[in-house]
Amino acid sequence: MTEAADWHDANDAYLAAALAWLRLRLMRLADQGRPAVVAASPAPPPAAEPPQPSFKDRLFGKGANPPARPPLLALPPASEAVTEQQIAEAAEAKAEAERSEPPPALILLAERLGLSTFEREILLLCAALELDTRIAALCAHAQDDPARPYPTFALALALFEEPAWGALSPERPLRHWQLLELHQAGAQPLAAAALRADERISSFLKGLNYLDDRLAPLLLPLEPPDPGEGLPPSQAAVAKEIVRRLQAAEQEGRLPAIQLLGPDPAGKQLVAIA
Repeated sequence: MTEAADWHDANDAYLAAALAWLRLRLMRLADQGRPAVVAASPAPPPAAEPPQPSFKDRLFGKGANPPARPPLLALPPASEAVTEQQIAEAAEAKAEAERSEPPPALILLAERLGLSTFEREILLLCAALELDTRIAALCAHAQDDPARPYPTFALALALFEEPAWGALSPERPLRHWQLLELHQAGAQPLAAAALRADERISSFLKGLNYLDDRLAPLLLPLEPPDPGEGLPPSQAAVAKEIVRRLQAAEQEGRLPAIQLLGPDPAGKQLVAIA
């Protein structure tokens, strides 16, 4: 197998371990809100059906019965409640998968963009909707609301070990770099707004690295020149200086932007290719 194939296998193993850990945490949070099981009492006789309001009453909101709340999907029986030991074992498996070299895509992205542990877990929760079809129902159960089959900041604050309100700030990486799509309707609080991982980010976490389709129309590929055609000495010197500066900046962990000035577009393209 190639190094790329080995990395993809390790990345898939990490995602599987991380999703297993996440499912257990969501199930445990849903268990905490589950009512205690009590002995069933005889069912009362059915009540007489109330008279239906007239069209005029319904039009002006008089006498109308509120719509019935749709039931949640069936939860596992209480005997299958998640234990702390299960979560600890899943966390250890996830931590072991994180230590692969090169690191999984989520760990690499967190290092590059400076995500905290809590922010990394929020991103995992949001991307999990695209990776595991069971996550949406678990989100609804954990929030005790069938109309919320999606992650929210409020859910993340209740779900993970080290929550931090600073992660919601537009100055923090999740929102600054638009790693998440925030769907906030009207006067809805920020913490209750639906979250979704950006499509480009979800693909990267799965190991698919491609040019963002929102940038593709703005960029054109440059074809390399013929092997026999060399750069003029002045352009070759500029290309050499750029390489030197990039190599020096790489050691600092932050690459600079390079701007080529001058009236010759073709010459600047040749320097960029070199």
